[in-house]
Amino acid sequence: MADEEPRPRAENGVLFLGPWGEASRAFALARWPFARDAEVAPAVTRLDLSGAPPGDCPAYTDGPGLAMLSVTGQPGALVVGYFCDADMGAEGVRVFEAGQERDRRRVEWSRADPPDPVAWPVASTAVSLGLPVEALTRVARPPRPPLALAVEALLNGEAPPTAELRHQALQLLGGMDHPRVTTLLIEHLRSDDWVARFHAVRGYARLPRGPGQEGRPPLDALLQDEDEGVRESALRGIAELLPEVAFSDRDLQAQIDAAIGKGLADPDEDVRAAAEEARALRTKLLG
Repeated sequence: MADEEPRPRAENGVLFLGPWGEASRAFALARWPFARDAEVAPAVTRLDLSGAPPGDCPAYTDGPGLAMLSVTGQPGALVVGYFCDADMGAEGVRVFEAGQERDRRRVEWSRADPPDPVAWPVASTAVSLGLPVEALTRVARPPRPPLALAVEALLNGEAPPTAELRHQALQLLGGMDHPRVTTLLIEHLRSDDWVARFHAVRGYARLPRGPGQEGRPPLDALLQDEDEGVRESALRGIAELLPEVAFSDRDLQAQIDAAIGKGLADPDEDVRAAAEEARALRTKLLG
């Protein structure tokens, strides 16, 4: 169903996190006579400042006003000023508490890192408050990129729409240290798709995920894959793991040595070369 009215191209507003009393409201209207206030959640009041004169963005640029507003309420109240501008292709937030600025974040959509709009300032603020982003702004923000959706699909036990997106998502997840990610990588060690195993094995090996414990495969078991590219990827992951290994972790060192030993005896030349590199690094870092 289409919107009843066109979406605005730009909006700016303020979130007041705390009891919204008469002192706060009086200050806001004196400072910004065009402000419109509305409660969007318990103890969360939104001030719409989009009625400011053209070219003005007080919810982001008026730092002194935001700071003063933060001291009009009870101790601990937070003031979040934000803007979202489709014409500029940018958004940002500023957070004030007890008269002091605590945080400031701004992104240009075309250059944002990460590229996922859910991680950008306006949406991440909404998520932290348990609100839909539409409670803050109706400006049409960029659509979420396919890779972000693929990562979420995997974490939710769903299949990304293409094998390429699955591979990219596994590669990205391999750098994340989280129990659900570890479980997901282990699941893909048994995939029929060798490229999926290639990324999963490296991601599993590159971080200290407790291999050999509680049903998780030990590192040397990764060298049993039928594909030489997957076996080489396992050794590349172990090389990335080595700087994180503690001198006291003898079990993990034993697993690394067993995996390197298998790699050195592998029939594939590239696997043996990766094992040699891992052995040299192991000697350099751990003796």
